[in-house]
Amino acid sequence: MTHGNWKTTLKRFLSHARLLPAVRTVHYQLRRAVDRDFREQEWLLDQEFRQFASEYGQAFRHPLSAEPGEGKRVLVVSSGSLGQLVEIALVKAFQLAGYRPLVLTDYDRWMGAYYREVGVQELLYWHEFVCPVPVSEAVRALATLSSFEDLIKLDYCGARVGKYAASTALRHLRVGRLDVKNQAIRDALLPFLHRAMSYAKAAQEIVKTLRPQLVLSVDLGYSPRGELFDACLAAGIKTITWNAAHKNNQLMLKRYSPANRDVHPASLSTKTWNDLKTGPWTESDRERLRREVVGSYLSGEWYSEVGTQFHTTLQEAAEVRRTLDLDDRKKTAVIFSHIFWDGTFFYGTDLFGSYEEWFVETMKVACANPHINWVVKIHPANIVKNVRDGVGSEPSELTAIRSLGGTLPSHVRIIQPDSRMSTLSLYSVMDYCVTVRGTVGIEAASLGISVLTAGTGRYDRLGFTIDSDSKAQYLNRLAHIQEIPSLSADQRGLAERFAHGVFVLRPFSLHTVTLEYQRDAKATLRSRVCLPKGQDVRAATDLCALADWIRSGEEDFLASHT
Repeated sequence: MTHGNWKTTLKRFLSHARLLPAVRTVHYQLRRAVDRDFREQEWLLDQEFRQFASEYGQAFRHPLSAEPGEGKRVLVVSSGSLGQLVEIALVKAFQLAGYRPLVLTDYDRWMGAYYREVGVQELLYWHEFVCPVPVSEAVRALATLSSFEDLIKLDYCGARVGKYAASTALRHLRVGRLDVKNQAIRDALLPFLHRAMSYAKAAQEIVKTLRPQLVLSVDLGYSPRGELFDACLAAGIKTITWNAAHKNNQLMLKRYSPANRDVHPASLSTKTWNDLKTGPWTESDRERLRREVVGSYLSGEWYSEVGTQFHTTLQEAAEVRRTLDLDDRKKTAVIFSHIFWDGTFFYGTDLFGSYEEWFVETMKVACANPHINWVVKIHPANIVKNVRDGVGSEPSELTAIRSLGGTLPSHVRIIQPDSRMSTLSLYSVMDYCVTVRGTVGIEAASLGISVLTAGTGRYDRLGFTIDSDSKAQYLNRLAHIQEIPSLSADQRGLAERFAHGVFVLRPFSLHTVTLEYQRDAKATLRSRVCLPKGQDVRAATDLCALADWIRSGEEDFLASHT
């Protein structure tokens, strides 16, 4: 049994024996006595909590209407202490919508204090439900696998444990693919698969015991949230997800059911897309979209969650061409790499077995096609993610490029992740955008640039991208990419409408609590309450709008069209 499993088993035993609170108190007091840094940190957290309780505790604790569904329960799968204030605001909106929150979390004394302060008393802990399955079960499951694809398809207790174990293992090992025939890889994968299987069983117990009517969660691609997501959908319980949108103080909210379980949280539902396609489209809509995208880039907020544009500057087309030494006689294609080990299997299906395989095969074609300028943009989020994880290795994309052997041909250029050149600058010289399903494809298509995709689940097959049905078709198109024409006016119009839906209408603007990423090495999240003193939470317009959407049952949250 691994160290993590021993801890979980011990916690479960102490909890059943009603000894866990006392043990935690003793451990906390001992740590305060011997660890000066811990003591100082706790003092700061205590001051922050006291200020919150004094200024906002009563406002957030105020009884909220629950007449429509006093028996309706929403299971809040906590995001942890970093997003706690945002989560509390969302919980208040669910209460306004008539739901009673049950918070599922790992133990954190301050999280418990904050929730109790705002009137949420029902806190549950993962260790109360997790009883590790025998390691032998995970060993037997591994023995049945003959390929990476087999791993991804592995199911246990109704949960896609292979996918979740692979996602976690890839992130931990910082690789793009796992050779399950390699014994060392199997040994490294085993604890992640065992953990996923244990959480799959726990998820079934949670659903059976709590029977919530709705779930609120984040990060559905990793254990343990992924396994619980599968268990809830199998039981007919819908899940609402929240994720950071493209700039500060905005969230993406989506309601999931079995019908849309694999779509990206920043996608548009069929209903939303049909309404946008057939509705009016004006020059003011186009200008609103332009201001949103360009303004977010220029402010450095564009996906500030991972600091992608914090230190970049906008360059004119001539300067970009000069910096990249582009041949003016040729068209230019930009390959936007994906981080191989991050969110690899979360949404849709891919033509290739992994982001790494896609990238390597795409690079081979680019190197063999001198009729075009090829620019490879290494994902800028590599830098922040490395700092957060305490890793100093180079981006795996660069390692993959070196694996091709030799030096790159003169028609291929590399933009490093720490480049000062804003992505916005590239659009002025770009004729083709190559991606699996990245956000950049939405931006590029809305500017009339041809986009080649290599996966489903977000904006493919909607009339404004070039989507392939096989690896061979995709690679053949790349080999002759210079022959692909620019988007037609109608195609660009569709792309603009889609981009308007994603970047203007879909984001939920949060005012009660801020959600801002600092321009430091980790893009640290900072949140604070902005509720005017004395104001009742029931009067907060953002939370009221969210409560209305929760009650509506719609898949996509949409802001007012005004």
